[in-house]
Amino acid sequence: MSQSNIGMSVVGDSLAVVKKLVFEDGTLTLDQLRTALDEDFQGEDGARVRKMCRAVPKFGNDDDYVDELTADVYESYLALLPNYTTDRYGRGPTGCRYSMSTSNITSYVPNGFEVGATPDGRLSGKPLNEGCSPCLGADRSGVTAVINSVSKLPNKRMAAGQLLNLRFSPASLSGDENLAKFESFIEAMPYKNIFHEQFNVIETSTLRDAQVHPEDHRDLMVRVAGYCALFNTLMPETQDAIIERTEQSL
Repeated sequence: MSQSNIGMSVVGDSLAVVKKLVFEDGTLTLDQLRTALDEDFQGEDGARVRKMCRAVPKFGNDDDYVDELTADVYESYLALLPNYTTDRYGRGPTGCRYSMSTSNITSYVPNGFEVGATPDGRLSGKPLNEGCSPCLGADRSGVTAVINSVSKLPNKRMAAGQLLNLRFSPASLSGDENLAKFESFIEAMPYKNIFHEQFNVIETSTLRDAQVHPEDHRDLMVRVAGYCALFNTLMPETQDAIIERTEQSL
């Protein structure tokens, strides 16, 4: 049975912040960080702390400092799963245990409503990360850095699905040469132990215009997570989350 997880990149990024700012650099105390989180990074001190948190390396940029912590989060969860069985255990079929998955569809958005501010700099109520993708807007070093980070995760042991969502600008994929690059990019994925990736090819400006003028974009279809939907049928928070995905190029 699939056991879907949400927010693994948030946890990895947050651990990196605590490790670096509190235990290594000593620029924050745990009490200072906790206060900033309780107050949702509001006020002058909160904004200062959030800026420090956002500056710490984030998963999705091919940085071993945070990538290894994020991989450890996956490993620790995988280590727990053998201790649990389904209600059918002992009554057949063989197995009746859980497999880890990050194929959480769009639940990363409403689940974020219930989660307060986190040490990575995420504000209270904002979306968690979806699938095994980096946190929204955290991947700033290009798409190859993203797949290098994801390749360090225990993807082969994620038997129930490990979902990576990416968004490209249309201009970056226009023309035969760019399409050939994109084809090679997709073909390289299995060699990086990445087996489930999904794409949107759409500009940020188009998505923002669709929010303001939905009547002009009635047929705008987007890849949400494990499914496609008309952009105008999505709740505003999900629309915003798709817009906040980094617009990549090859």
